[in-house]
Order: sequence, then structure tokens, then C-alpha cells
Amino acid sequence: MSSIIYVVPWAICDTDNMYLKKVNSEAVPAPVKGMAIDDDWSIRNVIANPDKRSKDIFAIVDVYNSGDNGSGDKGMTIFSLNNSVEKLEEKGYVKATDAEREFINNRVLKLGRKTVK
Repeated sequence: MSSIIYVVPWAICDTDNMYLKKVNSEAVPAPVKGMAIDDDWSIRNVIANPDKRSKDIFAIVDVYNSGDNGSGDKGMTIFSLNNSVEKLEEKGYVKATDAEREFINNRVLKLGRKTVK
């Protein structure tokens, strides 16, 4: 049984942590880049698990560029905090452990630096 792991790597409310929500892949539609999820967020990218033994899929959630209000007026900025810790937890996201965050940063998002030994 495989899972879809929704990943919020950067939340303006808590930039030091990563938030995850793991769901059974049979319970939700297959994630697709740009697909709307959780009412006002969208999927930035879909990445297969780099661990070939696992069939899990990582869906990187975009909590910033979603929910455009269509306002094109100059000088008018509407700010809506749609990624507070309370909202993340309300939608079933939990703070990633250090090991999960390290794996996702290094192997999934490929943000880690390789060191030469």
C-alpha cells in the first residue's frame, strides 16, 4: 500500500520546520502539478520517492501562490495568512521529525550539499 505525502517545506508561519500530511493513495486522487488541494493551496511539484523500495509519492504543496484574488489594482495588496500553524494542524499536517526533514531536503528536494571525502 502506497501513500501520498503532502509536504509543506516552507510555511511563513514557521520557517524552521517542515509540515507533512500522509494519506493512503487510494483515498485521494493522484496528485498532479498545479492541482488544487486543501481548498486554497495547490501542488507545486510531484516527486516519486527516491527510495525505490517505497511506492510513496511526495506532493510539494504551494501555500504562497494559491488563492489569487484577481485584484490587479496598483498599490493594493491583500494579504491572507493561509498557512498558519493552526491551519496546517487543522488540515492534518504535522511537524516533520528531524530525520524526515533531512531525508526530504536531501533526497526529495535535493537541497542538501554533497561533501567530498
